[in-house]
Amino acid sequence: MPPRNRRSFLGVAGAALVGVAGCLGDTPAGTTDEPSTEPSTTTARTTTATTSSSPTAASVRVLGDVRVAVVDATVRKAVAYESIMGSGGVLARDDRQFVVAAVQSQTGSTVDATGDPPYDAFELVVDGETYPAVEIEDRTRGAYTTSLAEQASIRYDAPYADGRTTGWVAFEPPSPLDATDAAVRCRYDGETVTWPLASDQTATLGRQAPVFEPRSFEATVHDAGVDLSLVAENVSETEGRFLAAVYWPTARIADDDESTVVEDSVAAGGRIEWTGSFDAEYAAGEDGTVTASVDGAVSAETTVDVGVRTTTD
Repeated sequence: MPPRNRRSFLGVAGAALVGVAGCLGDTPAGTTDEPSTEPSTTTARTTTATTSSSPTAASVRVLGDVRVAVVDATVRKAVAYESIMGSGGVLARDDRQFVVAAVQSQTGSTVDATGDPPYDAFELVVDGETYPAVEIEDRTRGAYTTSLAEQASIRYDAPYADGRTTGWVAFEPPSPLDATDAAVRCRYDGETVTWPLASDQTATLGRQAPVFEPRSFEATVHDAGVDLSLVAENVSETEGRFLAAVYWPTARIADDDESTVVEDSVAAGGRIEWTGSFDAEYAAGEDGTVTASVDGAVSAETTVDVGVRTTTD
């Protein structure tokens, strides 16, 4: 399915970065940036796009001949993603969290997500400890990842990012991570610049993530298709965000396993109960069975016998 993206911070203001370029020569490299806070959670089939900030002189840094803007840094205990040739999913680890920021660069009059500095020139610095930008493609489903944590439309500096104006950069520090000072840093062309995280994002790094356990994952077959039902419980003392992807494999459509992102805020000791309906026509393999699964805050799977299905042209 096509990705839904945040409006690029270039797209919001047209040539916004070009517009501030006239004063960039006077922009001090140490000027701070105030990223936006994490958006509220929703329950949806896919992640919901939200509006991002436009670049300002305060978010632009100069490294040699390149101008770089980093905005909207967000801290998430788990992240949803979308992908090409697939429906995306969720990345979550018990001992890790994600910091994802939107990035664009400008060389001359060209603003894009493919130019210098490269992806690995960015790093997260927390109280002097450095965490490099991470690759996630070996953990995602689909041909390649488009939107990550509702940030941008493609990975910054990706080989397939031609024509895009905004990219994302991701970091994966430990969770929780007590912090008093955190920033995205870029080292390039012999220069170093930083974009400090907002105080609430720095505080989020140190918060405990909720812990969820699956209570049931069941399928009900009926004439119209299959209903999948998931129940999970927050077994921790921390209120927090439940985020997981339910996969309904479409074995007869090779490039489009259907995923549904389930997202909600759950109180400590509370439960999330979710049910979704799926078409079985293109799902079954030769033996008439389908293995549905959940991945993210919890992991589970169930095998469903839908019978051998035939289709007509």
